[in-house]
Parts: sequence; structure tokens; C-alpha cells
Amino acid sequence: MENNRYVNQLHWVFDLPDAAGLCPEGKDPARVMMIYDRATNVTQFEVLDKDLPKEAREHISVWLRNNTHVRDAINGAA
Repeated sequence: MENNRYVNQLHWVFDLPDAAGLCPEGKDPARVMMIYDRATNVTQFEVLDKDLPKEAREHISVWLRNNTHVRDAINGAA
């Protein structure tokens, strides 16, 4: 039986562990919000940890955009 599932919109908040190598040494995990909209095919990431410098937050957001395949994961593609 095939599982056809589709997510049209998703707001997801998660903690990015420092083990990912994107947060400064000794820093707690960075809290990140992902927003996905299937209709516009847009995925955005926002680092909610305002204690991180702006450059670090931007670096994390860019890395996540460039290195995640969110649409495949949430829509059940292999």
C-alpha cells in the first residue's frame, strides 16, 4: 500500500545541537524555526536565539537552506 501524504504548510521549531558545528564552541543548541509552504515552494529558516551574533544566525540559516531537503522528507519522497 502506497502512503501518499502531503504537507501544505509547516511551522516547526527545533534545537540545532552544537554538534552540527554551526554554533560557537560551548554554546547551547540554537533554537531554529522552519517555515515551509508547499503552494509557493518556499522553505525559510530563522534562528530564534538572539544571543548569537547576527552573522552566526545568518550563517546557520544559509547552511540549513543549502543543506536540507525538507520537501522530500515531509512529503514522503525517497
